[in-house]
Amino acid sequence: MEMVPVFCGRDCGGDACPLLAVVEDGSVTRIQHNPEGRTIKACPKGFLLPHQHYSPERLLEPLVRTGNRGSGQFRRVSWKEALSLIKEKLETAIERYGPQSILSLASAGSTGALHNTETLTKRFLNCLGGHTSLSGNYSSNAANHALRKLFGASYGYSGFPPESMLAAEAIILLGANILEARLGAGYPEYLEKAAREGKTIIAIDPRKTKTASLAGVSWIPLLPGTDSALLYAILQSLEAESLIDHAWLAERAEGAEQIFSYIDGKTDGIIKDAGWAERQTGIPAAAIRKIAQIYISNHPVLLFPGYSIQRTQFGEEAMRLAVLLQLATRNFGVWGGSTGSLNNKLPGLAVGKLDELERRSNPKVPILRWPDAVLEAQPRYPDIHVLYSAGGNFLNQGADIRKNIRAFMKADFVVSHEMFMTPTARYSDVILPVKGPLQKEDIGIPWAGNFLLYKPQILKARGDEKSDYEIFNMLASMMHVEAEFSKGRSEHEWIAQFLQSSEVSDAESFMKKGIWFGDKYDISYMEKFLLDPRGNPLGTRSGKLEFSGARARFDAQKLNEFFLVTPKRHNFVHSQGGDFAEVLKNNPLQINSNDARRLGIQDGDCVKVSSETGWLIAPVRISDDIRESVVSLHEGSWFVKNGDTADSSGSG
Repeated sequence: MEMVPVFCGRDCGGDACPLLAVVEDGSVTRIQHNPEGRTIKACPKGFLLPHQHYSPERLLEPLVRTGNRGSGQFRRVSWKEALSLIKEKLETAIERYGPQSILSLASAGSTGALHNTETLTKRFLNCLGGHTSLSGNYSSNAANHALRKLFGASYGYSGFPPESMLAAEAIILLGANILEARLGAGYPEYLEKAAREGKTIIAIDPRKTKTASLAGVSWIPLLPGTDSALLYAILQSLEAESLIDHAWLAERAEGAEQIFSYIDGKTDGIIKDAGWAERQTGIPAAAIRKIAQIYISNHPVLLFPGYSIQRTQFGEEAMRLAVLLQLATRNFGVWGGSTGSLNNKLPGLAVGKLDELERRSNPKVPILRWPDAVLEAQPRYPDIHVLYSAGGNFLNQGADIRKNIRAFMKADFVVSHEMFMTPTARYSDVILPVKGPLQKEDIGIPWAGNFLLYKPQILKARGDEKSDYEIFNMLASMMHVEAEFSKGRSEHEWIAQFLQSSEVSDAESFMKKGIWFGDKYDISYMEKFLLDPRGNPLGTRSGKLEFSGARARFDAQKLNEFFLVTPKRHNFVHSQGGDFAEVLKNNPLQINSNDARRLGIQDGDCVKVSSETGWLIAPVRISDDIRESVVSLHEGSWFVKNGDTADSSGSG
């Protein structure tokens, strides 16, 4: 029996958790924690790596479509035939329409210094002359837009390390479901320790999540999309107590007074107090004032905003207000507090990684508009003819599946790199089987954390699958750009070069233990700004935090209309669960018992859930761990067509 370091290398909110693979007789029999990881513990996703690798659902040979797109009818072919067809279609598109006719639908299904599917795809296409790429991401577009304006070039220093949570007197989790969505591999353990120490912790979320269910954590259920209203009211409560030093604030922020004018009702005659916010959020006014009292009675207070608060209309404002609240209460730039920014915005350990070879001439399409770009084309968008997918499931995960299908049907050619027959793969013309995490050597770069991970190649190919790097290198050779793509290096040679340009001073120890820690995080950047804003300005035009943007508005809920939330599953990464394909096709709708009783619904009943963009059928799970007027469907379920307009999987 041998213990070999490994990590998932998937975009799960951890990206790189220290694990050990137990290898017996050439097979990985189980996964366990790597004790070298200290307090960092993995989640169920990592422990399921052997199940994923040995799944009978794995794609192990190249496939070429024989039936209509979406029919699932393919034939097995050789690599030579599959790659020759791809080469022909790419060359035809470039010759007729230009390289911008190829849209990169690559995402972070595989992450790492080398085996990053998004980087590898863009690098290969750029070697061919360019492509159309996607700007932004589905995860944090609104937050990035708002926070980059707020912090300017200093945005990358605005996060907080997990160990600082133990210095907080109070922790407010605003839509941050740390134990299930992760939000950094090191944060769950410190949150649990803070809870055990009896710190004041409140979880503000429409659902009583695993995080909100921690012993000692107070759950405050609010209506989705109303986080800004809550933050307006907390600031108004503090303002009413004369606890905001506006002169001090003006030395550190531009635009804050306009927000306070709105909060005080000077712009529209409506004071955004706790009573007003109760009508928007569904949280009793007394409970809102109690949150404000936490800021009065405790210091430091760590506000932990989750990504959910910015995945709504006016999501940018919620992020701005989180920063303003922390600054106005002087919990900004102090150990145990937070700036109100995304927690992972801190510099990590230096390490080499593959370059995209980006071309400035590449047109970009907003990620939410990729199907529109395919369907509408010029003059608003580039003329797209080829979709190249690697490490993504865009047909399934995009906002409007019916529109996504129409875009796939319109494309001249679609190719996918995949481990499983996902909905995106099913609508492809060629599917290339790829290796999984246990089959690739790489360096792991965490989503948040001051450490690096290493894993060797543990298992060989089960069939005829190859790594994404191997596939692109083979195509690059056929299309005469191999020298530019690979620089003549093997995968192992790339890893060796990356280590040479890293902060790892003992490569042998790193590769043996599987992890390398950097020094303790230094958050003095924001502390220095807080203490002396003129002497230590931020990287903005003014040197201050710059608040700008529209104020949030809130629409009244209609009768028999529910707010729908789509949280992550704790044991899957988005739609990466092809080894549990039947589970991903069964997605129950969580509903509050009072709502179910009012509608005459029993647990297990199947209901029709409809919106402006479509409808689906889902079984009901009745629970009091969700507030009234809100229903929940986990994101990531695989689309299963049922007639022309319905989806019977709960994917929508």
